[in-house]
Amino acid sequence: MGYIAQTDDISYENMKRAVIAGSALASFSVEKFGTERLKEITIKDYEKRVQEFVTLTDYRINTL
Repeated sequence: MGYIAQTDDISYENMKRAVIAGSALASFSVEKFGTERLKEITIKDYEKRVQEFVTLTDYRINTL
């Protein structure tokens, strides 16, 4: 919701970006107890994790 509020865009494409942003941040929170890990991450850590989620959720199938 924070991502959507920040961008002020409720389009389908932006909703997908918001889910990835939220999932990336949530993935950091389970690495340590409570919010400890979230205090340590940098913007580069966040951007790398977002890219990992984008790659992970790319379901395009290459055919031969």
